[in-house]
Amino acid sequence: MRNHFLSLLALLLMPALMCGQIIKGKVLDQDGKAIPDVIILAPTSNTQTIADFDGNFSINAKEGEELKFSMIGFNDFSATAAAKPMTVTLTQSKESSLNEVVVVGYGTQRKADITGAIAVIGKKDLENRPNTSAISSLQGKVSGVIITNSGNPDGQPNIAIRGIGSISGSQVLYVVDGVITNTIDYLNPNDIEKMSILKDASSLAIYGIRAAGGAVIISTKTGSKSGNETINFNYDSSLGVQTPTNVPKFANAADYVRLYNEKLQFEQNTNAPIGTISLAQFNGADTNWFDEVLRKNSVINSHNIGMVGSSEKANYGMGIGYFTQDGLINAGKGVSSGEDFKRITARLNGNFDVSSKFRLGGNMVYTKTDSNDASFPFQLARITPPVIPVYNSDGSYGTTPVGAGLGTAGNNNPRLALDLFRGKTDETRTIIGGFAEYDFAKGLTYRVNMSRDFRTRSSYSYTPENTPIGSTTLLNSRLTKSDSTVDDLLFENTLTYSRTFGKSRVVALAGASRQITKSRNSSFSAIDVPFNGSDATLYLNLGTGLVNLLQRPGESGLEGSEIRLQSYFGRIQYAFNDKYLLNATVRRDGASVFNFDGDQKSATFPSVGLGWVVSKENFMQNTGLDFFKIKASWGELGNATIIRQFDPIASIQAPAFFGNPSQLNTSISITQLIDPTIEWEVTTGTDIGFELKTLQNRLSVEAGYYKKVTEDGTLSITNLPTSGLGGNLFTNAGSFENKGIEFSATWNDKIGDKFTYGFYGNFTTIENQITEVLGGSFLNTGPGLFGNNIKRYQVGEEIGAYYGFQTDGVIQTQAEATALNSKVGAFKFKDLDGNGSIDDNDKTFLGSPIPNLTYGFGLNLGYANFDFAAEFQGVAGNEIYNFNRNLRFGNENWDQDFVDNHWSPTNPSNTYPAANSDQSSSRPSSFYVEKGDYFRIRTLQLGYSIPSAFLTRVKIQKLRVYASAQNPFTSFKYNGFSPELGNQSVENLGIDNGAYPLSAIYSFGINFNF
Repeated sequence: MRNHFLSLLALLLMPALMCGQIIKGKVLDQDGKAIPDVIILAPTSNTQTIADFDGNFSINAKEGEELKFSMIGFNDFSATAAAKPMTVTLTQSKESSLNEVVVVGYGTQRKADITGAIAVIGKKDLENRPNTSAISSLQGKVSGVIITNSGNPDGQPNIAIRGIGSISGSQVLYVVDGVITNTIDYLNPNDIEKMSILKDASSLAIYGIRAAGGAVIISTKTGSKSGNETINFNYDSSLGVQTPTNVPKFANAADYVRLYNEKLQFEQNTNAPIGTISLAQFNGADTNWFDEVLRKNSVINSHNIGMVGSSEKANYGMGIGYFTQDGLINAGKGVSSGEDFKRITARLNGNFDVSSKFRLGGNMVYTKTDSNDASFPFQLARITPPVIPVYNSDGSYGTTPVGAGLGTAGNNNPRLALDLFRGKTDETRTIIGGFAEYDFAKGLTYRVNMSRDFRTRSSYSYTPENTPIGSTTLLNSRLTKSDSTVDDLLFENTLTYSRTFGKSRVVALAGASRQITKSRNSSFSAIDVPFNGSDATLYLNLGTGLVNLLQRPGESGLEGSEIRLQSYFGRIQYAFNDKYLLNATVRRDGASVFNFDGDQKSATFPSVGLGWVVSKENFMQNTGLDFFKIKASWGELGNATIIRQFDPIASIQAPAFFGNPSQLNTSISITQLIDPTIEWEVTTGTDIGFELKTLQNRLSVEAGYYKKVTEDGTLSITNLPTSGLGGNLFTNAGSFENKGIEFSATWNDKIGDKFTYGFYGNFTTIENQITEVLGGSFLNTGPGLFGNNIKRYQVGEEIGAYYGFQTDGVIQTQAEATALNSKVGAFKFKDLDGNGSIDDNDKTFLGSPIPNLTYGFGLNLGYANFDFAAEFQGVAGNEIYNFNRNLRFGNENWDQDFVDNHWSPTNPSNTYPAANSDQSSSRPSSFYVEKGDYFRIRTLQLGYSIPSAFLTRVKIQKLRVYASAQNPFTSFKYNGFSPELGNQSVENLGIDNGAYPLSAIYSFGINFNF
């Protein structure tokens, strides 16, 4: 018994006895450059560590023990643990990063074998950024990808890959750990290990039905399988302050009174107009309404805990995150609940080898978001006159004094609008996925994948009982509540065959996919609902006049839908002698969003990609090129993510008299046209480019030409007057294309032992054009005034191009005004058809919201334990329609730019008109179209990693502190908050209509591994 006890005690103490000391060292490459993130194993001592930013490592091991070093892109290496500090040199594999494994659709592929356009983004570009979405962190870093951020706390960025893929359908598909989804607003950016952005048709074809606009494949963090049990934890936290930038200036009280009187002079065409105002009438009021509605500073905070672990047969990961962000709106002074956003995320995933042939894996994500919603007062703050006080002397909301004559503009008060609105939105999302894999034979693997994505959303908006300014009518309180659920089920089966025959490598894939998405929505409203200071008191049944906002005649009062997608697909990836590459895919898709007539529900879409690794040819040896590949691809994709418009009620019943005026009859009239034969949107992509590495892999370049053509695009076209119908017809009405050049380059090097540096840069050109509109028709769309829409879809123009009148200066003399039947100081418009009058035939295209050029560049520096990163990005060649100005047609305020430059007898401007409220000046025109070019410092970050010598005592592998600035500076000429307008549909692209302002964020953070 005593011997058994001693044996057990020795077994328990063995790890401690063997790990007798701390082995320290540094890992370098063959050029003496430090290599971070190298995995170091001490198998006998059962310990593991990771080299820090400067390649330093510290591990518990026994002197003389064999240590194993491994790093992607380098050859594995073993070294004997020594008491003195070690220097370990790893040699790069022949093709270095080209051996990196890239996640592609339903599998992985060596980067050297890729024939399409796929960009890979690692976790270092996503972590430590104060963004609710990881997509925001990609801005300016990937060629061919346009990111447009939104300023509001829960706003998600827009992403467009190689231009607009669809006018009415979804733009981009996301695949997270095998789960297909349209959004990743639930995902914590700190949980992401790697992103693959699929841009060309041959890479996207395997996802077919929903990937016409591009796809982003995301892998979350897990441990790397090893022969030993390892667990690593990490924690990071950041605290930031955000402040609005580039807040536009508006006329003060004195300027407003002056321009108001000039406006009267213009309208009455006299130097002594009736109804002028003076500063004395307003009791000294001079309100800057943006100062009133905007916070000077608000807080953004993030905490994340992660764990990754591995063993010989398993790897797993876990993450918990908490994120809060206060908005820029200075709300919460009345019944308003203010504005903020909170998100809690929890993630767990793992992969397990049940046997040498059978593997299981699963993942689960839970996210809960809560937001207090305030009304957006930015447009109101623009137009409200500064002579209105925030509050009157008696504490009531400020109004225009009696007799001031400001009309409806005098009844505006942004403070009142904020105070008398209360809203809240809660959302939960649970995603559960799992897979099973079995090797039937050598190289032959069957995989089944299942997932469920379940979302619930509940929101309310409440306005208390109040009397609007300028009215004597008491308005009832109103409560509106909305609820929705989305249940998305995915079931996939794939069979993969992978073998090497001599110099040939083949990977063949066959699969089937079925997806069912069910949604249900309800919305009710009631009046006379009391509010006693708590959300718990806001119940619909406490009010009167319950109304179902979604109910239609003959329907149940709830809206719901079910969409079914079913696909069969196959792919062959072939490489001969690592020089000649082939990637061919075919996919047959079916969708229930179409009316099932003929063969419309299913269609087949092929693609092919070819590659030639020229650098492996004998004639390319000793050329100085480490790697050079030419690649080309072509493919078709069907898009079924279109708006479904199968309304069975295309006519209405109405009373009518026929012959006998005393007899009332029932008539039926057609109110809209419905097309029951809507088909697929088909996107065809062509891509040709090259990749090269030279100067000992320090310089990497990738460039290419792309062309993406969308045919049978679904959109609404304007019904011709001869049809006898107003409105539009939604159908396969147009075709358009995007084409351009992509270029990206990176350089990484080292000077001496401590200084490392790297640069990256990229640019993309975009040429967009509508090539066909059904029957030579067009679509007038977008917002407008007095029946004038400001956009038109027409052949030869870009999608979303602005349409209106071209200004031709400002009338300077009375003689000129008389000849034009106008007034001095008014706009002149170009008579493009030459008929001597200005009418709709003189409208023309005024600009486009789509940039001709997007670019980004940055640098990374490291010295000893310090690191610094700077990121820059911008766009050029696009225009913004300043609808904020266009809306001004009464006694609203003027922006400072107009104050300084408008026409007056003492300032005879030929570009800015006189102060006026003439409807002619409010027509869509080139005056409201402004340059959207901008250059931005996107991120500045300085970090310091505590030397490992100080960390070993507390068993911390890495501890880094950092300070960062996001969006600290933007250079632009546009007369608004920002030229970057987020949360926009294609229809409203480029139109600034009270957009939420962007902010600069200054933050401090800490992260460490243990």
